[in-house]
Parts: sequence; C-alpha cells; structure tokens
Amino acid sequence: MTMSYDLAGLRDRELSVAITGPADRLLRDHFDHPGRQEDLTFFLWRPSYGHRRTTLIFVEALLPDDDERILDGNVSFTSEYLTRCLATVPEGLGLGLVHSHLGPGWQGMSKDDIAAEQVRLAGAVAGRTGLPILGMTWGTDGAWSARVWGRAERFKYERVDIPVVRVAAADRLTLTFHPRLRPAPAPLPAQEATVSVWGAKAQADIGRVRIGVIGLGSVGSIVAEALSRVGISDVVLIDHDHVEMRNLDRTLHASHQDASEATAKVRLAEKSMVDSHTSSSQTVVAYEGTLLSADGIAHALDCDALICCVDRPLPRSILNVIAYAHALPVIDGGIFARTTDDGRPLHVDWRIHTVGPGRACLYCLGALLRSDVALDRDGKLDDSDYIAGLSRADRERYNRRNVFPFSLSVAAHEVLQLVGMIAASPRIAGLGPQHYEAYPGRMSVSVTSSCEPDCEVMALTASAEQFVTGF
Repeated sequence: MTMSYDLAGLRDRELSVAITGPADRLLRDHFDHPGRQEDLTFFLWRPSYGHRRTTLIFVEALLPDDDERILDGNVSFTSEYLTRCLATVPEGLGLGLVHSHLGPGWQGMSKDDIAAEQVRLAGAVAGRTGLPILGMTWGTDGAWSARVWGRAERFKYERVDIPVVRVAAADRLTLTFHPRLRPAPAPLPAQEATVSVWGAKAQADIGRVRIGVIGLGSVGSIVAEALSRVGISDVVLIDHDHVEMRNLDRTLHASHQDASEATAKVRLAEKSMVDSHTSSSQTVVAYEGTLLSADGIAHALDCDALICCVDRPLPRSILNVIAYAHALPVIDGGIFARTTDDGRPLHVDWRIHTVGPGRACLYCLGALLRSDVALDRDGKLDDSDYIAGLSRADRERYNRRNVFPFSLSVAAHEVLQLVGMIAASPRIAGLGPQHYEAYPGRMSVSVTSSCEPDCEVMALTASAEQFVTGF
C-alpha cells in the first residue's frame, strides 16, 4: 500500500496524525514567545498504513533559522526556507508545515493559512515528495488540528480535514478531535456514575477514542466488557481462536453452547458488547484472525491505543514494536502462577504496564525475554518434548496457568491504566508499571522509566515500520 496526493484516494481512507511526547514538547518550546506572536516550522512525516486508516506520523522538525521566517504577530516562511526543506526530504517521507495560533482548541484556518498551504505548498510538496502537504495548527492549550491537501485536478488542490490527532507521551495520551467530524458525545444517563469519577471532558475523549483489544480469552473478554460499559464506542477486536470446553471457567460470557459450536472468541465478545454498551452507538470491528499476519497488524494500526491480552511472547514482541514505531501506546498484562505437583499454589503474581514513546519497553521492563520470543517464533513452545526437557523454572514460565479471579484483576488494571492515560490522571492509572503479589497481598509500583540507551525497540520510535520479521 502506498499513499499519494490524489484527492479521491485521500477521501477513501480514514486519516489520523500521531506525535510522540518529545516532539510535542519541542514544538511547544518553539512556539513559546512573549506577547502575541505566532511561529511555524516545517517538519518530516511518514505514513503508517492500517486496514482502513492511514496515520501520518510526525518524525522530525526542520526548525527555521532566524532569517527563514518573518515574525510580525502573524508569521510567514521565506522561499529560501521552503527550498531548503524540500531539498532535504528523504525518499518515502512527506513534508508538513505546522504553525501556532493564539487561541485554544481545534483551530480553523485564516485566508493567509489557506493561501500558504493550498497555493504555495500543495503543488510544490506533492511534486517533490509524491505525498500531500500535511498542515497542522497548534492551539495555546496544546490542542492540535490537521489536514492534508489532495489534487482534485491539475493545479487545483482541496483540503481534507483529519478527524483526530494523538500525542503519545510518557504520562498521557492526548487526543484532539475535529469538532465536526468527531463531535463530543452527549452525556448519557447510563454513564452518570462513570462521569462523576473522572469528569465530562475525559469521558468525551473516552467516548471517541478507538481501542484495539488483542486476544479475547480470559483477560480480553473482561477488558472488552469493561470498555463497553465505561462508554468506549469504537473498538477493534483481534483473535483467531474459538471457544472450547476448557475455556468456560475463564472466558466471560462463554457458554456450553459456544463450546459445542466453537464460537469465535471475537464474535462472542462482539455480541456481549452490543448487549452491554452505555454509549449512544457503538462500532465494533471483530477481526477473526491472528495478529501474526500483515492483516492482523493492519487492524491493530487502525487504533489510537491497544490493550494486549495475549500470553505468547511472539505477539507481545510485535505489539512492543508497534507501540514505538507507530506512536501507538500498548497496555500489557501478564499472570504467573507456580504450584506444587499436587496442585497447591506456591506463588501467584501479575504485572500491568503501558509501553510506548517515553516509557520503558517490555524488554527493558523485564516483562518479556528475547529468548522466549525466539522460542515462540521457532515453534518450541508448542513442542511438548522440548518443554519437558527444560528446567522446572522455565517450564513454570511457559505453563500459562490462570483462573478467572486472576484475569479479573489484570483486566481491571489494564482498563484503569487506559482511562488514566486518556484522562491524564495518575490517581486513576497509577504512577507506572504495577506488580501484584497475591501473598502477602502487596501491590508495588515502579516510577515509569525509559528504555536502555542501546535498546533496538526505542530506536524504532516514529519509524512506522510496516513489517515485523519472524512470523
């Protein structure tokens, strides 16, 4: 899949923009002037292709020299600045222009703004890069607005507004929605108690964010139900598995009939969400397939945030990469239980953490081992003879013991981390990765840290890597 500046093609796809926290901070500092002074900068972006959405990921600001723009209350760029930036765009990347406005919220465009993007930039950028010019505006409250310009006919370019811009930072997920394309949902009686906890503004964002749930088994089925009841109205479900009799003690809403009919887990979750949602309407995309495929990854890339409810190392490693490469936060949880040979519990714990730009990845957290990913990729974790030959400690790590009460706790904390991230409230999400030990009943919290300096996953940040090797 490739993106072009053709107007019809741009209108055929959903569009969004993603910015990392460090890039957002750099731009805020650049726009910080005394008095009422606007500013601007060109920047590089690259496309990330989902199943139905293309996300334009902010890569690098090409900050102007003092003589490359004119500051006089309003701001304008010089021809020399544009020429310099056009000459430095690498193949496959696009060029964008972002400028600040002196007001809060999603920003409209003045006649001068339109002239700059539509007349001076649209044709020049399209001819040089093969991609549309991406225009963005920053409001004084940190809100972003965005649009691209597509060619309707020769020398004629029309604006395509982008519905959502997300900023994936270390402490929050900030979403700015186009007020017409993605209006705030009206408060509903079914959400009265929910809104009373984190407020109407946070609920308005929760009601418009698109969340992907990867794995709809013991944890994922509960997560899906919780999302539906807190008012999230746009959900993507991804799982290839079907209900079996052995799933009935752990999968929410699964029945004996589902086991006998081998109901797809995504269909079961989809049905339960339709029955229980508290939003005025709901969109559920149920992808009955594996994340370990180009199509599965594409469905995940349609989302604004992901919740990982799988326990296999390989799909977790893929989500680990997606979190950074596509500036797409991933909330992950894991359960570990040791028992004696006769089935008595020795040790039970679970961990919940969010990974993405500005946060430590699953490898650097110690929540995922590269060696386990290699074993999973090679099929060793499905080889009973291989597992039998491992040490007791390794066998216990791969046995994936779980019961419904454990899943309830992990699912609850994953959803709380999601809500707290959107509401920008550590009093909901906590301060960082959480680790619960069932005995003696203790939850410990780590202050979120960054990856190791040589981490190969962190190096992929904002790369929009379109493939993951090894499957």
